Amino acid sequence: MQKRYVGLLAVVVATACLAVVGTLGGWYLADRGASDSTSSGGDAATTGATGGPSTGSAETGPSPTKEQPAGRTYRLDQLMYSQSGLTVTLVSAESTDGRLRLNLAYRNGTSVPWPVSCPTAEVDRTSSEIVLSDGRSVRPESTWCTTTRPGESFSIAPGQRVDSWAVFPVAAETGMSFELAWYDFPTLDVRLR
Repeated sequence: MQKRYVGLLAVVVATACLAVVGTLGGWYLADRGASDSTSSGGDAATTGATGGPSTGSAETGPSPTKEQPAGRTYRLDQLMYSQSGLTVTLVSAESTDGRLRLNLAYRNGTSVPWPVSCPTAEVDRTSSEIVLSDGRSVRPESTWCTTTRPGESFSIAPGQRVDSWAVFPVAAETGMSFELAWYDFPTLDVRLR
């Protein structure tokens, strides 16, 4: 009978540890966005949005210099962040009408909720950027957070996938390479193929 309790106790302790890691990680990522509204702080948490992005004003958007085809989707599936069952993946890029939309997926592979938050719209628009191969930095003109949940906190349920996106005012074409700085996650080198 004691072996059964030891096994149960081990499961309870493991679950509690995951809860603490998830909570601390969520607070850490959420607090970084709240502490500095002028830097690239904060976590962009998102849930699946089916609507398209709204048109905002570009803060540092270059004007398109090359003619764009009608539109193209690039499948990328590049892992940006992975820790203790929590992942963020750059899933795809869509090039349409001189704009580049990046689609990301947050996955909670743990047994506890992942607390996350969207910064305010002002902070969110300065929290991410792409740096083109010629050195130009381009900030998003709209994101899922600025469109639907600015300044809100929520949790990603265990075992759930949550989708996010950002639209950048830059023409994209096959072969284009850039660095993606997405909130406080590690910078990702991307090439459209």
